Amino acid sequence: MSLLLRNSLNVCRNGLYSLLTSTKQFHIMSGPRIDSPKTTLQNIKFLAPTVIDLIPNCGFKVKGLVRRRCKDCFFVSREERLYVLCKTHPRHKQMSMVKKPRNTWILTHATQGKIRPW
Repeated sequence: MSLLLRNSLNVCRNGLYSLLTSTKQFHIMSGPRIDSPKTTLQNIKFLAPTVIDLIPNCGFKVKGLVRRRCKDCFFVSREERLYVLCKTHPRHKQMSMVKKPRNTWILTHATQGKIRPW
């Protein structure tokens, strides 16, 4: 009788232990638990690749001529650029292009001559 009771107690313990140690993987980064009896060192993957989803985020549109697209758009000037910002429609964000430094040079008569005095 005690042998039957002991065997049934072991079955209950093993079932309860596996119920407590098994967890569902709700997150992509969660892996198998190391202390569970089902996992061995062969099943553990320390450097397993994971796929991380990207969150889309709209940035500024870079334009040569920025314009207001609605009545709530407003202009801001920062770091030699002209920005258009809008609080009601964030998709209206724009920034002006910055000219290349070569195109901003001021040429004088001394630099335009083809014949050099030297």
